[in-house]
Amino acid sequence: MTAPTEQDARQMIAVVNSRNVDKIAELYAEDATFQVPNLETPLHGKTAIRGFHAGSFAAFPDWTMDVSRVYVTGNDIVIVNSVRGTHTGPLSQPNGQSVAPTNRKFVEDQMTRIVLNANGKVESLRSYGNPAELTRQLGLPK
Repeated sequence: MTAPTEQDARQMIAVVNSRNVDKIAELYAEDATFQVPNLETPLHGKTAIRGFHAGSFAAFPDWTMDVSRVYVTGNDIVIVNSVRGTHTGPLSQPNGQSVAPTNRKFVEDQMTRIVLNANGKVESLRSYGNPAELTRQLGLPK
């Protein structure tokens, strides 16, 4: 695999912004790890990652990632971004409970690190942000 470019990274984000969970799952290796600020522990495997995205897009049908900067070094990609959306669908919690829509909007600043494997698939994705701010913006209990 040749090293990814900034354009490759932006194309990956375009796929995520399409909210097509099957296409998103194709970006990941079978044994990939995935962690975003509101997850205490990483998800493991393509199936779990696909399920997370399906649930997130059900809760936030207008969910979008806006990219401000992309840095690429070898198979490492760092993206400075924000995510935004409106909570108009049920939101599944890690404890299995569901939170009714608040119809509130959120914007969360993040930094995301993606590591690609030798086949160009996402081996790991880790986003850093402030989950307490997301909870506050949505009016959810702490």
